[in-house]
Amino acid sequence: MLGSEMIRTVRPDAIIGPLITANWDIVDLGIDLEQLGYRGDLFALTLPLPRAELVIREVSAVCPALNVRLLEVA
Repeated sequence: MLGSEMIRTVRPDAIIGPLITANWDIVDLGIDLEQLGYRGDLFALTLPLPRAELVIREVSAVCPALNVRLLEVA
């Protein structure tokens, strides 16, 4: 399970998660990661979006310590 000790031990260069699931979305993940002390790249896995910059802007506004990017897959 993801925790602050794991973040300190593993020290990941980047974290990848789905843009949205049935129970949470990338904003929820970003908030949790910041609270755990993670500072770095957060990639949201998604299908191509027509206005991807809006998603990046929204998540970045809520999670300023993270460098938010999208990984668009077909």
